[in-house]
Amino acid sequence: MSDTDALIAQLSERLEPVRPLRKPWLRAAMWTAFATVVIALLAIFFGTRDDIAHALHEAKFVMPLVGSWLTGLTAAIAAFEVSLPDRSRRWLWLPLAPVLLWSSGFAYGCLANWVEIPEGADIPSGAMDCIGTILGVSAALIVVLLPMLRRVKTLRPGLTAWLACLAVSGFADTAHLLVDTEQASLLALTINLVPALILVPLAGILGRRIVG
Repeated sequence: MSDTDALIAQLSERLEPVRPLRKPWLRAAMWTAFATVVIALLAIFFGTRDDIAHALHEAKFVMPLVGSWLTGLTAAIAAFEVSLPDRSRRWLWLPLAPVLLWSSGFAYGCLANWVEIPEGADIPSGAMDCIGTILGVSAALIVVLLPMLRRVKTLRPGLTAWLACLAVSGFADTAHLLVDTEQASLLALTINLVPALILVPLAGILGRRIVG
C-alpha cells in the first residue's frame, strides 16, 4: 500500500455518515409550525384580548395580524434559503409584501385613531404586558431558530441573521396582537415597532456571531 493510500485509509476510518439538511422550505415550515403552536398556547393559557370577536371584523386589526404572521413565515423561508451559498439573494424580497401589509395595517389603525400620551403620564401596566409578550415569544422562538440556522456555515451571516430576526419579530407581534388589548395610538405604534427596531438592526451588526 502506498503512503497516499495509507493516509486516505487513516483519514477515512473514523468518518461518520453525514445527514443532509432538509430542504429550506421544510425547515421553515417546521419552525413556523413551532411558532404557531407557541402563539396558540399563549392564547390558550393567558387568554386572547377581551375584544377579539369585535377586532376580527376590523381591517385595522386583521391586516397587521395576517401581515405579521406572513412576515414570520416568508422571512423564515428566506433565511433558510439565503443561508445556503448556492441560493440567490433574490430571496431577500420574499417578505416584502407581508412586511408592507403588516406595517401599513397597524400604522393605519394608529394614525386613523390617534391618541396622544399626555406629558408626564405614567405608562399603563398593560403596556408592560405587551412588551413582555413580545420579548417572551421572541426569546422562545430564537432559542429554536438559531441552532437550526447554525447547522449551515453560511457565507452570508448578516443577511441570514437579519431575516431570522425579522421572522421572529413577525411572529412575536402576531402573539402581541392576539393577546394584548391596544393602548393609546402612540404607545401601540411604539410597541409594535419594538421587535423590528431592536432585533433586526442588531442582527445585521452581530450576524456572524449569531449564525456564523
